[in-house]
Amino acid sequence: MLRINLLPWREQQRQAALRRFQFRLIGGVVLALCVVLLMDQLARQRAQHQLAANLGRQAAIAGLDTQLEQLDVIHQALDAAQAQTALLDALFADRGYLTALFSALERALPEGVQVVELKVEGERLHVVGLAASSAVIAQLMRDLGRSGVLLDLELKRIESLPAGEKFLLQARMSASWS
Repeated sequence: MLRINLLPWREQQRQAALRRFQFRLIGGVVLALCVVLLMDQLARQRAQHQLAANLGRQAAIAGLDTQLEQLDVIHQALDAAQAQTALLDALFADRGYLTALFSALERALPEGVQVVELKVEGERLHVVGLAASSAVIAQLMRDLGRSGVLLDLELKRIESLPAGEKFLLQARMSASWS
């Protein structure tokens, strides 16, 4: 029987299988490394896109914040304008009362009385004037009391001056004023 020595052939087969295994292993490692690098690159690109999108959103938010600040200023101006409008409406509504007050004051003002100051605080009226005598002041108070525009007339102060009597008269305005 012939004996064939297959050991060298088997050794070559083993070496070839080992080289194929090594090439496949190196190929697999290189392929895995390429996949990892590709995934890393994709993740970095995605992060950059996300950063750019965030910066764009922050810029949009900053723009909206400035618009909100402008809107707040506009709201404050609107509130101030509405308050002024309400005040003007109240003054316009009181215009008839002021006319009635001045008309009643004119009718009740006797000869020898001069009104120096007329001030309204809430529903109180303060009249500072100069009169020829205290009898003229009493006549003024009677006539103002009859007019119905002023209530609770009260003489707060009277001073004698060389030019006449200086007086301070206070009154409460009628209910139509308040």
